[in-house]
Amino acid sequence: MSAFQSFLDRLGDDALASVQAGLIGHDAVIQGPFGPRRMIYADYVASGRALRQVEEWIMAEVLPWYANSHTEASHCGGMMTRLRRAARQAIRDCCHATGDHAVIFTGSGATAGLNRLVHLLAVGPGTTVLIGPYEHHSNILPWRESGATVIEIPEAATGGPDMAALDEALAGAEGPVVGAFSAASNVTGILCDVAAVTARLKAAGAKVIWDYAGGAPYLPIDLGLGMDAVVLSPHKFIGGPGASGVMILRRDAVMTQVPTLPGGGTVRFVSPEGHDYATNVEAREEGGTPNVLGDIRAALALLLKDRVGQDRISARHEAWLHRGMTRLKAHPRIELLGNTDCPRLPILSLRIRDGHGGYIHQQLITRMLSDLHGVQARGGCACAGPYVHRLLGLGPKQSQQLRAAILAGEEIQKPGFVRLNLCWAADQAEIDAILNAVCDLADRAPAYLQHYHCDQATAIFTPLAAE
Repeated sequence: MSAFQSFLDRLGDDALASVQAGLIGHDAVIQGPFGPRRMIYADYVASGRALRQVEEWIMAEVLPWYANSHTEASHCGGMMTRLRRAARQAIRDCCHATGDHAVIFTGSGATAGLNRLVHLLAVGPGTTVLIGPYEHHSNILPWRESGATVIEIPEAATGGPDMAALDEALAGAEGPVVGAFSAASNVTGILCDVAAVTARLKAAGAKVIWDYAGGAPYLPIDLGLGMDAVVLSPHKFIGGPGASGVMILRRDAVMTQVPTLPGGGTVRFVSPEGHDYATNVEAREEGGTPNVLGDIRAALALLLKDRVGQDRISARHEAWLHRGMTRLKAHPRIELLGNTDCPRLPILSLRIRDGHGGYIHQQLITRMLSDLHGVQARGGCACAGPYVHRLLGLGPKQSQQLRAAILAGEEIQKPGFVRLNLCWAADQAEIDAILNAVCDLADRAPAYLQHYHCDQATAIFTPLAAE
């Protein structure tokens, strides 16, 4: 931790206040079609925001000495090697992992780690993979493409995976079993009971993977619960833009000594006749030139969250969730998606009714939030197609019709919603501004339809004044 003490010192005694003061772009103004608007960020589920303290520390303490790592012979190379080693340990500590766990930097988010796990756990035909009800495409498609049997566990009425259905699936599974679940939905923020699901899977002899891509910036991560692997996307943390993806993996869960992507740095020796791979799984899985700055940024993002404190983050989330739910559920034209009575993060996905039995397109509402109120949200399906089918009540016939339209180039037909995140770093005035903006559009959006042109092929709405 001493390698990063000078960074923690920059956060001062009140890390929350320091973060709020240090957010880059906090006072940015958008010059939009309806005049200037102060930018208000509510898209943290897609990406976190840069922090002045992180950028200044990297400029002062890393960039002057930047070099490729993988050496101790030169001052700069040795310094980067040691910083990456310290970053790995900091992440291990923040996630309650031990020396039995490998911390592997991989790609730019959780997707790379999940794809690597297919290879590292030797998942393929004959393997059964149980996935949760809220999965992002990154925790669906790699398992499908592996040839394994993929079974989705349905949602319980109280939220989270249905434990009776999980027991039934475990009892009927043949061959090796892997459970891969999201700690929190990236659409609705609904939480899974990580400890209970992990215990149930381990009792049945399954390997257990948790996708914390959407949940890691807001939830505790505890490898001591016994899971085999966790993947996370530090770029979604405050201070995390540019950070590497992270996979934390039990060393004894690895089923192969061959790297997922063989290359430089993965070997101990290469001759004209053969080669010997590294015995260390981190070395084997981090071939090529590392993203040194991204690896360090990942550690800084987790350390920052840890310094603010889980109790403080959770308390603010509870307050913002209550405030958001109370306000939005009361509006007759706002439809909140998912179970609104179960434990969840303040991730709110919604549709706005048009007053004529339909809904205003999610991309248009997202554009209006930005143009009229400066609020940065996200419209679409959040790369969680199967879950969104259920949330929107789309049956097989509707699904096939939508698929045909989209493949024919009619992106405008793709259903979806607007997603907002009421982040712990926001103050009450910002939270209220976000909620006011949504309610205002629920009241007034139809009056602005005439001011936009829609490209049917791309579902991009352009203000007429901007054409």
